[in-house]
Amino acid sequence: MLEKTILDNGIRIITEKMPEVRSATLGVWVNVGSRHDPRGREGMAHFTEHMLFKGTSRRSALEIAKEIDALGGVLNAQTAKEYTVYYTRVLDEYLGKASDVLFDLFLESLINQDEMEKEKKVVVQEIRMTEDTPDDYITDLFAEAFFQESALGIPILGSVDSVGSISRADILDFLSDLYSPESIVVAAVGNLDHHQLVDLAAPRFKDLNARAGMKPEADRPPVFSGKTRVFNRDIEQVHITIGTPGSSMEDEARWPYIVLNTMLGGSMSSMLFQEAREKLGLVYSIYSYMSSYRDCGVLATYAATTPDHVRQTIDVIAQQMEKIKKGDFGGISIEDIKTQIKGNLLLSRESTVNRMSSLAKNEIYYGREVPVEEVIRNIEQVSASDVVDLACRIFQRSKITMVTLGKLDEEGVGEIPLA
Repeated sequence: MLEKTILDNGIRIITEKMPEVRSATLGVWVNVGSRHDPRGREGMAHFTEHMLFKGTSRRSALEIAKEIDALGGVLNAQTAKEYTVYYTRVLDEYLGKASDVLFDLFLESLINQDEMEKEKKVVVQEIRMTEDTPDDYITDLFAEAFFQESALGIPILGSVDSVGSISRADILDFLSDLYSPESIVVAAVGNLDHHQLVDLAAPRFKDLNARAGMKPEADRPPVFSGKTRVFNRDIEQVHITIGTPGSSMEDEARWPYIVLNTMLGGSMSSMLFQEAREKLGLVYSIYSYMSSYRDCGVLATYAATTPDHVRQTIDVIAQQMEKIKKGDFGGISIEDIKTQIKGNLLLSRESTVNRMSSLAKNEIYYGREVPVEEVIRNIEQVSASDVVDLACRIFQRSKITMVTLGKLDEEGVGEIPLA
């Protein structure tokens, strides 16, 4: 059962009871992410997330970690492009203790200057680790090429220079300006009681006043234009990402997109996996994915292969796209795809973490709970012609952005052979 309470200052508290489990997952979500980083301070949202774990007036960073560990629980956070979440997962009987730690770090962090300087070094190591991990790094390189001037193209972590320039005053201003009550959702799922959680949260959050600070600037909508970027690096494989405009979170076309993505490269039975890996042995890793935001999105494919197989791998990806445009799904039944999506969705709902995330994201993007039955109904209504029509619109050379990373020049990459 889903229940929702809105405090006088606008903070939303949402819960869903799952009496069959022994755990509870509690998250504090803020409708602010890297897309809202101030110019020149890219990485601010992510660095702020790190700093909230570095001590309060009641607890040091070590004490925060030890208290949750002593409960056998998990305490973590994530910064995305359009939101940040701080969450904990514990046995149901320890929800009160865990919430005290979580609310303390979220509301009472000191943002200590000495801790800041140490944490900058940690984030720099995180940036370097991403750059040393090609399948992660190409995601950033692709986003930069695909989203161009939009803040969506800037890495969530920022750069070494931008993170180094962040001051304590910058973080305090960021918190004051953007961590305002109307942007905050407290979401919890598990064996819990809604009114008990409200009793735990309301006294801590009720005095958080609406902020008079600046609101995030409206990010300019991306302008998509097909392009190819080649990044030469002395590594064994060439990593390839090929993307085309996707759906926004509110676009009704997102349902055919979900079906198309699953069919193209969403699993081991997908067209890409079966053709490029199982039939031709060109790759170990190949898949497609979707990233959707408030006003836009991307549908992309990723593959990694040796330099001598790059051209053939790109051709195979294009061939599968062309097949779908012609209504040839490689022997895959669209009804089987719908069943697969339904199964994945229902299985994910057995996790309190996934269910808590769904609860919060629905509130952030839609202002309401989107029942799983509604999602399944929309997926069931997608027809083969819907998928073909979508593929014909988006799988065009003029809309395709391709990025490669590895020992290969532009001549070796060539163009993607799409109409």
